[in-house]
This record gives sequence, structure tokens and C-alpha cells, in this order.
Amino acid sequence: MIRSAQPITQDSFKRGLVTGSDILNNEKSQSPNCMNIKWTFDDSITKRLGSSTMNSTALAGTAGWAMFDFGATSLRWVVVAHGTGISASTNLGVTFSSIATTRTQSYQYLTRSRNVLIATSDAYDQPLYWAGSGGTFAIALAVGSAPACKYAINYQGFLILLNSSTRPRGFHYADDSLQLTSAWPDFFEIPSSADDEITCAFILSKRLYVSTRYRLYRVTFVGGNPDWSYLEIKDWGYVPRTVKKITLKDGEVVVGLDWSRRLRVFDGSDDLIASDNIENDNSLNEFAMEKISYAGSGLIVSHAEVDRNEQEYRLNVAIGASSTETTHCIILNGRTLAMYPYSNQLFQSMVMAESAGRAYLLACDRSGRIHTLNSGNRDIAISVNDVYDSPYLYNRLPGVVSKSQKMDLFFTPTSSGTLIFQERRDFSSVFSEVRSRISLVSTNSLTQIKHSVDIPSTQNIYQYRVSSSSNTADPWELTRTDYYLTNMGIGKGAL
Repeated sequence: MIRSAQPITQDSFKRGLVTGSDILNNEKSQSPNCMNIKWTFDDSITKRLGSSTMNSTALAGTAGWAMFDFGATSLRWVVVAHGTGISASTNLGVTFSSIATTRTQSYQYLTRSRNVLIATSDAYDQPLYWAGSGGTFAIALAVGSAPACKYAINYQGFLILLNSSTRPRGFHYADDSLQLTSAWPDFFEIPSSADDEITCAFILSKRLYVSTRYRLYRVTFVGGNPDWSYLEIKDWGYVPRTVKKITLKDGEVVVGLDWSRRLRVFDGSDDLIASDNIENDNSLNEFAMEKISYAGSGLIVSHAEVDRNEQEYRLNVAIGASSTETTHCIILNGRTLAMYPYSNQLFQSMVMAESAGRAYLLACDRSGRIHTLNSGNRDIAISVNDVYDSPYLYNRLPGVVSKSQKMDLFFTPTSSGTLIFQERRDFSSVFSEVRSRISLVSTNSLTQIKHSVDIPSTQNIYQYRVSSSSNTADPWELTRTDYYLTNMGIGKGAL
């Protein structure tokens, strides 16, 4: 007996990309293949925005290994380390002034300590400081022979210099009120393996954590001799420039990439692997964690920032076995912990910068251009090519053969532009030629825009794709789909 079934409805897309091999069991809110798509607060998905170039004159040298939003005196500066120099801007990255020219062309790090900005580098350049009042960086940390080091952090009244050129697993420390004149006599070392080194440090819940390549330690100031104690708490460590704090529903946590190419969320005691769903290559999506470059400097170029406006952690990485430049970004949504990949992310560093009471996400590309992200409809003169593949849609009754009737897609009234609708049936390896073109025009109505596609065909498994390469100023937003099918009775089936 032939009878109609209720539609299979997608009314949430919040679980993001999943690259596991068990595609048949994907949830309706998951996708086996999406790119340049983001989740919105109302559980819909939308094509992401692009970026807008800020500075008319590019910064010199290999650009942008570090960016920092630095408020000093009455001014607020966007500071960028680039090539062998450091430059600063008071107009959100439109024009820059040089404030240092003596750095090695290497990975740079910028850290605030009290009212000054500290500059360090992977090349063990002499630490410098800048007070933000114009002028240039001073080599004042050299007074008293401050050690050349990779990283710096301010903690409980100390300025700590980590991973010095002579002691890669140790740190020097001085009273931060004397940091510019201190003799830096004090030293502490974590007794890790000889091939290990400190890769970063961070503060979480007022506690200091120090990461090496292979271990994570909690370090505590106890006074006496030695002044510090340490406790190994994890058998993994973070990659530099990927560690950022973000507030989730249960409180503030640290997110970062470990050296096995896993994205870890750490709350001070426990951790979870946020990237579990996108670890393995499913041959459908161009992104997977195992595709992140591990050769040479491929992993080191990874860097992250938190978009506070969107409550998202953004990690830029190099994709490809031999790639040494960032190509893609993976978004970790702070509300759902779902992940979404972006392509054409050719940036060396990012920073959240404030201006006139608003926060902007800025990025520096390889040519020394500063860009405002989440702005415009192109990526550095390249179209934002988006695609969303649905999970497999099918009748879960065993052995029942189904006939598709139609697909209804609902869009917000602010959507505009043209989308392409394609499909594939059962386990076809390719999507059909263009099945339908969906033309959307934004309206002032609150009524959702519905587009229906007739799909009369018999199959057990159905999957659809929507995509667009247009440079529409108002990206489309898909809120819901209804897939209508009819049960044809018991048959051999495809499952």
C-alpha cells in the first residue's frame, strides 16, 4: 500500500562539519561537506562575509607575524610585527608609522606588561619595549642583560621571559615594576626532556600554565629557594600563536592546537578534543585536521584569534603535506562547539581591535595588507565560493523503498542573490547538473522566502547541495528544509 510520509525536516544546522566515514548516521544538523558557511544564532546557516582592505600602502617585508591591540596614554594602537620591523597605527590599520627596524625576519610575539608592550621573537632577538607614546621601541630590557627569549608573560607582579636562547625549558623573571632596569638574576627551569622546549604560557583562572611541545604544566610561585613549583597535568602541549581564551557556557577556557594536530579545549583541569568530528579525511571536504601541514614550518604558521562579536575561535592553518603558508581557517563556535571551514584565508596573523566603542577583527596578509574580516563580499579580490551539502536524507524504515516528491527550502527575507541547487541519489559519486537556480531578492516582509524543487524519482537515499560563487552583498541564509517523500512499500532497497 502506498502512503505518504511526513516530511524530513531540517530546522537546525548547528552541528557543522563532520568528516567521519559513517555518513549514513550523520545527524540532520550536520554536514559531510561545507565550505565558507557559518552557523547563525537562530540555528540557520549563511554564506560568510569576506574582507575589506584597510591600508593603501603595504607594510614592508614578510608581513604580519604578530598583531596587538595596545591602549596607551590617550591613544589606542594597532601594532604589527612585519619583516624586520614593527609598525603602529592609530586609525585602525589605515596608516602606519615605523616604531622598530632591528628585528630578525622571524616569528614575532607581542605581549603587554603593565603599561608597556614587549616584543620577542623565535630568532631570540633582544626583548624590546614600547610605551605607546609615539617614538620607537627601546632596548631598555637589555639594561641588566635581560636574556634573549621567545616568549614573555606578566603574572602576579612578575615579568617572565620564557625559552631563552641558553635555556629553552626555563624562564627568567623580575619584579614587573623594575622590568626595565632589573638585573634579571632569577631563573627557574622545568626539567623536561632534552629535546623539548617551552612553546607558550597562559593564565587561566588566575593560575599560570606553561606548555612545552610534549607537556602542559601548572606553575606556582611559592617563595623561598626555589621560588616556583611545577606540576605536570597533561601529556600534550600547545603550538605557539594558537592558544586563546574564550568564554563558553560553563565559563572561560583555553583553546589551542596541539602538536598532534588536535584542537583542545582546556578548563584548568580537564580537556576535550573539539576537533573529534573533523579529524579524518572523508574525501568529500577539502579540510580535515589530518590535512594540516606537519612538514617543516607548516604547523608553526598556525595562528588563532577569538572573534568576540561572534563568540568564535578562528584557527588559520596550512593545508597540504608540504604547505608552509596558511590557506584555510577552521571556526569553532563557542555556543555549539561545532566547526566550520573557510578557504582562501591567506593571513599571517589576526587581532581583535577596538575603535570608538566597537570591536573589529583585523588580519595581516602575506603582502603586508591589513584587512577587516567579516566585511565585504570578496577575499582579497577573490570570490567567496560557498557550498553546503546536506546529510543523507532517507526513510529510516527497514527495507522500505521511497519516492521523492519535492524539496522546500526556506530563506530569510534578507537573503539576496542566486543559488545553485543540485542533488544526488542513493550512492551516486557525483551531484547532478544544475537542478534548479534559486533567485532570492530581499524584502521588508517578515515572511520567509520559500523555494520548491520538484524531484519525482525513486531512491532510498537523497542528498542535496546548495552553492554560490556570486559576490552578493547580502549572503543567503537558509533556515529550514522539508524533504517530502512517499513510501512505495517493501523492496530490496539500497541499504
